[in-house]
Amino acid sequence: MSTRQRLLFVVAAIAIGAIAAAIYSREHPPAAKGVGREAAAFAADALRRARLEANGGYTLEAKKVLERALEREPDDYDALRMLGAVYMSQHRFRDAIEVGTRAMREHPKDAWNYGVVGDAHIELGEYDEAYDAFDTMARLRPDAAAYARIAYARELQGRIDGAIASMRMAAEATGAQDPESLAWHYAQIGNLLLQKNDVEGAAREYARAEHAFPGHPFADAGRAKVAVARGQFDDALTIYRALLNKAPTSETAIAIGDLLTRKGDAAGAEAMYARAEAIERDAWLTEARLTTNVARMLAERGVRTSEAVQLAEEAARNRKDIFTMDALAWAYYRAGRFADAEAASRQARRTGTVDRRILAHAGAIDKSVAALSRGPDTGTRTHSSPL
Repeated sequence: MSTRQRLLFVVAAIAIGAIAAAIYSREHPPAAKGVGREAAAFAADALRRARLEANGGYTLEAKKVLERALEREPDDYDALRMLGAVYMSQHRFRDAIEVGTRAMREHPKDAWNYGVVGDAHIELGEYDEAYDAFDTMARLRPDAAAYARIAYARELQGRIDGAIASMRMAAEATGAQDPESLAWHYAQIGNLLLQKNDVEGAAREYARAEHAFPGHPFADAGRAKVAVARGQFDDALTIYRALLNKAPTSETAIAIGDLLTRKGDAAGAEAMYARAEAIERDAWLTEARLTTNVARMLAERGVRTSEAVQLAEEAARNRKDIFTMDALAWAYYRAGRFADAEAASRQARRTGTVDRRILAHAGAIDKSVAALSRGPDTGTRTHSSPL
């Protein structure tokens, strides 16, 4: 899923993309005696705003409102089930599983809870548990939220055509009264088509997303990716800069940095990479500490290698998803720890992913390991040979 930051954003978006609750304005939070359903509706709107504006502050508001509702009514089911999605958006995956499991016990036939729990297991790299949860969700309620999760599972397994088919089903199952979610689904189809090098098909899907919800950040990012694929770098820069001002994410800052590097603007690129790192570190103030992205940024550029290894190892102690393991593998590679890099890279490829970054890293790592195994001279000795 491109960068690890994008994966987290997408999974959080799936978690809230099909919320079937009335949307309340954040300017009118629930009154002191408001019921859990009102708190859940407020939280749904806050999460949607967080997605659109890349602002984790909204998730803090949502968490506070839900926790206040549960303090007043500890058994309120509406507040409990939404709290799991909020914890997901804050990268508190174990907490999301705990809350989602509690909600399952309350209402075992509510498909929503299986989606939340499955999302959390996905993020932790516990794929069998995630797939089981998604299967149950789809059996209970085969709707847009279930189809989107199935699409993501298929993408992780390298089944891109199947992922596209499932995401199209998700879009078709999304009502016109929810244009933001509809735009999100179209943008995801565009991203999948880009993985197949279908630039024109992707462009059409991003245009559909823009038409459904003008100014949607995923549609804007998609249009920029298409411009890059077409070699229209100045156009891509214009789109990315506007997007960074509107909804700042590390992924967008990195994309600008990469384009400036292509144009020979080393100073401008470095400033963008520094901004990307700052965005990630600032996010730790409102979300659980997630070090994967910073580790990847450093390793990709080959700077502060020891810190990259330290941060990647910190992330991998808590989660073993393929993107974290890829960041760890590449940090080890940059540090010259090729055997460790190879082991981590195998973990990054274990689902059958066809993610280009993961496979490119794997190819470089495998090549280095093979070169070492041939030995420094005639190729008759391995690097571990005592001869």
